[in-house]
Amino acid sequence: MTTFIDTNILIYLTNPAEKMHSWSVKKFQECKSKGPVIISDIVYCEFSVGMETKSDVDAALSLFALERLPESDEALFRAGVAFKAYRANKGQKLNVLPDFLIGALAEVVGAPLLTANEKDILKYFPDVTVISP
Repeated sequence: MTTFIDTNILIYLTNPAEKMHSWSVKKFQECKSKGPVIISDIVYCEFSVGMETKSDVDAALSLFALERLPESDEALFRAGVAFKAYRANKGQKLNVLPDFLIGALAEVVGAPLLTANEKDILKYFPDVTVISP
């Protein structure tokens, strides 16, 4: 079974001082035992913010043997639909949120999402199976 992983879980995995580190390691290992764990382009981008170089990002990601799946037109469209619903619900941000891109890709592919952000994902992507604390 393929699982998508969210940026927050990657951050927890790479920092043993994080409160969610142990839970993230356990759940990540469970997901890896069932099949590939994948990141989207937006997760790569968000994760890179905490790194100095592209080589640092790639090295960190290779430690986890993660695969990448680029955004699809269907996922990008679905993220836009979710953003319109967010704005209709009086959401304040004016740009499509990264969470919408991550949630939409998991929804379109039909894969569970390992995340600590269950509330925001399920609000706009109720059909996504979320693995969260």
